[in-house]
Order: sequence, then C-alpha cells, then structure tokens
Amino acid sequence: MRVPIKQIGPGQHPSEEVVQLETKDGPANLVVDKRSIENNTLDVGYPIGARNGYLLVELPCETMTGEWRVWVLRDHVLHEEGAAA
Repeated sequence: MRVPIKQIGPGQHPSEEVVQLETKDGPANLVVDKRSIENNTLDVGYPIGARNGYLLVELPCETMTGEWRVWVLRDHVLHEEGAAA
C-alpha cells in the first residue's frame, strides 16, 4: 500500500530524501531512501486500524518527531495497482 508524499529536500546522505505526508494531525516529515519513492508515493504497512475515514498505517521509518504509525485519510491510501483502498 502506498500514500502520496511531497519531496521537500535532500537528506544527509546522497541516497536519502526528506519527504512530507499529510496525516490527521497535520504534515509529517521523514527521511527515506530515494529508492522507496515511486510516482510521489511511499510504501507503508497494511492498515492496523480504521476510524472516521482514516487508516492507521506503519511507516518504513520514523518521522522527525519520532512516530512510526500515523493516521492518514482512507482515500489517500493506494493499493499497489493505484486504486484507492
């Protein structure tokens, strides 16, 4: 499953990129390997929770504020084929 992201800058290592994704609590920034970015989306874990139109997903690495799991809009989560969840 994938979520849309916005690339906002380079990471400390040439293979890293700082990206931002929209969460229930506002934008979250994280540093990811550039190879994990495809068509401005990032692979996330299968939803472990659902509530009020949001899904709780696990990120491939922690955000800059230390979160590994975030709530994202259900409509923003894409299956690998590109269809909304």
